[in-house]
Amino acid sequence: MLPLVLSLATLAPAGHEAENPLYRGLLDPGLTVGPDQKVKLPPPTMPDGLDAAKQTAVIKQLIGADYDYAEFTRKSVVAPSLLRIRDARPSDPKAPARGVDVYFVTYGDFRATDDEKFLDRLANTGKGEGTARGLNREELAKRKIVLKDGDEKKEGYGQVEFDFLEKVRLKITGHAAWSKTPESVVAAAEVDPRFRPDPEFPNEWRPITAEGGAKKVGPPQPYGGAGMYLKITKLHEPAGALFVEQHIVFAEPTGWFDGANLLRSKLPLVVQSNVRDMRREWSKWSAK
Repeated sequence: MLPLVLSLATLAPAGHEAENPLYRGLLDPGLTVGPDQKVKLPPPTMPDGLDAAKQTAVIKQLIGADYDYAEFTRKSVVAPSLLRIRDARPSDPKAPARGVDVYFVTYGDFRATDDEKFLDRLANTGKGEGTARGLNREELAKRKIVLKDGDEKKEGYGQVEFDFLEKVRLKITGHAAWSKTPESVVAAAEVDPRFRPDPEFPNEWRPITAEGGAKKVGPPQPYGGAGMYLKITKLHEPAGALFVEQHIVFAEPTGWFDGANLLRSKLPLVVQSNVRDMRREWSKWSAK
């Protein structure tokens, strides 16, 4: 959801909601998922300002009986991750809203979040095949979107095109923003509804079918309603541990999967692969 190539400036100590209006808006009033319908993304499971004992308590409450704490926080590429898929409310019956929440622990040097190239790779983890391009100031100005001087270091717009679960081709234009405190980093993104009817950078989806073994892509249809944020928080214990949580809400038009529940059958393996790739990226940077 966040393949936009952005850099990150070290910000003055302040809360993410103050520094990141996009993130704040996803929490309240929420993401637009249908006519006059908004879904609020859940607040962070691991807020800033907790001591070691409280951080440990948050993780133990989160994993419950699903995992042992020591196993969940184990320093390993193949340590467990937690995936939860839910129906989001309110919702449009023609395009029900879904929520996906992912949690895991990785290990690395938090200073890596000051490395522009590292953040680029992290943002593209799991992107797979597809195309991406950023929108420049002139293209944004034509649409009456203005970035303040200096904001391009922590905010951007871009269009991506990729296949989702081999059934849907998405071509969407998104707005993304980063913010950082001494304890954590937040990356937020949404499919910008202002681009839904845009003739050059539209938000649209196409069905993918297989005929005679060949992939066939159907006609475009308007798409809107997707947003996410990723929060990476330093843990006091274990040493070098980082708690990662990602919260996503998106509209799933009924024509995407023809009623099949592909999210629950296919998404776990996709998430597992992405988590392991992200852990490898942290390990590579820390080994430098």
